[in-house]
Amino acid sequence: MLRWRYDIRSTIGQVLNITGILVILGIVLFPLLWMVLASLRPVTETLHDPPVWIPRQLTFAAYLKLLSDPRQLSYFINTYVISFGTAALSIALSALCAYGFSRFRIRGARFILLAVLALQLLPNVTLILPFFNMSRALHVHNTYFALIMADTAFALPISIWLLKGFFDSIPIDIEEAALLDGCTNLQCFRYVVIPLVIPGLIGTGVFAFLWAWNEFLFAVVLTSGPEVAPLTVRMSQFFSQYGRDWNNIMALNVIALLPLFAIFIWLQRWVVNGMTAGAVK
Repeated sequence: MLRWRYDIRSTIGQVLNITGILVILGIVLFPLLWMVLASLRPVTETLHDPPVWIPRQLTFAAYLKLLSDPRQLSYFINTYVISFGTAALSIALSALCAYGFSRFRIRGARFILLAVLALQLLPNVTLILPFFNMSRALHVHNTYFALIMADTAFALPISIWLLKGFFDSIPIDIEEAALLDGCTNLQCFRYVVIPLVIPGLIGTGVFAFLWAWNEFLFAVVLTSGPEVAPLTVRMSQFFSQYGRDWNNIMALNVIALLPLFAIFIWLQRWVVNGMTAGAVK
């Protein structure tokens, strides 16, 4: 009798858990579904009140228009170059900085780390003018370099704190054994420590990548044409005082998300480990 009651409660609990997960999943995925549908049907259906849940007419005109324009390809290339460049530079700089804070005695290290984190409190708009003047003075305005450096400056503080947790979780005995075998500090960092924190490096890279991917303010100020402008700038051009081209906006989002979605599916195991494993020492 007790066993039967336990099985009933266990079954009810599993059903409730699965139902809750499906409800949450539906809430999370609904905007993506609506974005895809909005890119495939006329604007009149998308903006209809009450909403039209099942499309009555499907059209690929927005996709054909975007893919037939060779200028659109440059925005995709620019976005990936800037995002991957920001991720690579953030990983390299934050790894060296976090390793130094984790392994070496630095006077006032705690206050320095707090000061680095405090940089995140600065709104982006307060640094627009200094970055703009600096890019013009160094003759790097409207270049990949200017955007990568600006995005890295804001992604670096969190990246340092994320990786420091990973380096702190690695026993120092492993490095001491490598030093006794004749490794230098740099060789120990490269061949012993780095392979152990690969999940953290990937998680940090994903964070920096997403920061650069979604950034708009610096992108619109530090660029002056389609040569290096990312997708966020291109999407803003579909908004005007006369209306909004929702079909092209949604179609551009869908096209941009497909490669990114494939990359994240491939890296999902390392991304989850990278975002959580370094949080516990």
